[in-house]
Amino acid sequence: IITEMGDKVAATYHATKNNVYYDKDGKANPIKGSTQLVFYNLGFGEQSQQSRGFNSRAAFTKRLTDGGIPRNEIAWFDDANTDAKKESIFKAMRAGKLKVLIGSAKKMGTGVNVQNRLIELHYQDPPWFPADVEQPHGRIIRQGNLNKEVSIQWYSTKGTYQSTMWQMVARKQRFIDQAFTGDKNVRSM
Repeated sequence: IITEMGDKVAATYHATKNNVYYDKDGKANPIKGSTQLVFYNLGFGEQSQQSRGFNSRAAFTKRLTDGGIPRNEIAWFDDANTDAKKESIFKAMRAGKLKVLIGSAKKMGTGVNVQNRLIELHYQDPPWFPADVEQPHGRIIRQGNLNKEVSIQWYSTKGTYQSTMWQMVARKQRFIDQAFTGDKNVRSM
């Protein structure tokens, strides 16, 4: 998944690096290029590195830089351990100085307002709760995004527990949707 996702992020970077964005007065911003978000739930944490003996974060960063994305245009949200650092990342994403922001759905699901240049959202692995899918979608499908069309990519490996987890999340969401729409087939909760 990391390989395929990294290649897709790099391809989108190159396909959109010359996109021009305009301010409210119609003046072209001198910084070109669209931005992307990469969400994960389990794959890049320190525990993963300790238990597997493999630094997936370093491997993914290398995949992106090998794909032609400058390292200074990639940020890991986990590195922002203060409000000032978080705001600095948000500001750089809105300005187009950062092109790729990577972080967990828990940390980047709410309160992250970087939508104005977002062209693609990548979701590495399934969450446990449907809200952890919906909240990240709200980062890109949102008022203030200057892109008329956006893309959301979900990744899974066929025949693995990941595909089962995506099915469980979908089943939970269907139940929630039935409850909120007053579906007559739901007798009790």
